[in-house]
Amino acid sequence: MLMSPVRQTIESTLVTVTIYGGFAVGYAALWIARKFWLIPVWFLLQAAVSRLIASIFHEAIIAGRKELEQQLITLGICAIVAIVVAYIAFINFVRREGSRYFRIQTEIELAREIHRSLVPTFERKLDGFEIFGASIPSCEVGGDLVDVAERPQEWMVYIADISGHGVASGVLMAMLKTSIRSDLGANSSPGGLLERVHRTLYPLKMPHMFATAAVLQLRPGSKSVTYSLAGHPALIRYCSQQHAIVEYASQNLPLGILPEQQFATDRLECDPGDVLLVLTDGFSEVFDANAGELGMEPIKSAFLKVADQPLSEIFEHLRNVSLSFGKQDDDQTMLLVRCTIGTIVA
Repeated sequence: MLMSPVRQTIESTLVTVTIYGGFAVGYAALWIARKFWLIPVWFLLQAAVSRLIASIFHEAIIAGRKELEQQLITLGICAIVAIVVAYIAFINFVRREGSRYFRIQTEIELAREIHRSLVPTFERKLDGFEIFGASIPSCEVGGDLVDVAERPQEWMVYIADISGHGVASGVLMAMLKTSIRSDLGANSSPGGLLERVHRTLYPLKMPHMFATAAVLQLRPGSKSVTYSLAGHPALIRYCSQQHAIVEYASQNLPLGILPEQQFATDRLECDPGDVLLVLTDGFSEVFDANAGELGMEPIKSAFLKVADQPLSEIFEHLRNVSLSFGKQDDDQTMLLVRCTIGTIVA
C-alpha cells in the first residue's frame, strides 16, 4: 500500500490489511502442517480475492503531491505501530513458549534420570553363572525392564516389556519392578512370582495396557535353570556342545490380560558354556527403507557366531545387527546368562 499511488480510504485499508494478513497466516499454517500442495491453491485464491477487492474499491490515483505525502505519512505511522505491536506479541510468545519448553525439558530430563536409575546396565558373576542385562530406550522414558535380584540361596533374573511407549509405560514399569522386588521374600517359583505380581498390577493399570515378562531362577552351584515366560519372545539357548540354537516358547499369556491368571514354570539343564538369551521385540521389529522387517532369524544366526564372546560384546554385536538393518523404534532390552560350572572363568 505504501508503494501504491492509489487513494486509500479507511474501509479499503482495513479490508486490505485483513485479507493480506489472513493469507499470510494461511501460508504459515500450510507450511507448518506440511501441506505444501495446497500452497499454490492458496496463492490462486489470494489472487482472485485481490482482484475482487480491486473491483469493489474503485480508488483513483492521487494527483496532488501533498495528498500523496499525507497518505504515505499516515500509512507509515500505521505500519510502524503494527510492527511494534507485532514485535511485542512475538516477544511475549517466545517467552511463554520458551518457559514451557524448558520446564518440559527439565521434567523429561528428570524422568530420563529416574529411568536410568531404575534400569541400569549390570554385569554379575556368581557361583556357576555370569549375568548381563542392558536396556536402551527408544525415547526419553522407556517401558522395558531388566533386573537381577538376590534371594536366599538363589537369584531371580527377569526381563519385562510394557506395552506402549513414554511416561505411562515407564510408570507401569516402575510399579512392576517394585512389585517383583517386594514379593521376592516369598519362596516360590518364577510362575508363582508372576502370579502375585499380576494380582498386584491388574487393578492398577489402564485397561489397554499389559506386560510381557520372562523370569529365570538360578541357584549357585547348580546347572538347573527354572523359568517362566509370560507372552514374551522365546528364550533362546546356545548349546555349546552341539554349537546349536534351541528355543523355548512362552508358556503363558502376558501379565494383565485376564483378571485371574496362572503362570506355568519349566526347567532346563545347562551345560558348561551354554548361554541363555532373552530379549524384547525391539531388536527384531525394526524395518528397512522398503518396510521389510528384520525378524528373529538374523539375530539367532548372529548369536550363534558370537556366543563364545563376553556377554557385553554379545549385546553390542546383536544390537549392531538390529541397528544396521533399520532405525530403532522400540525399546531394546536384553538379558544374557552363561553357565560357567565346569569351565575356567578368567
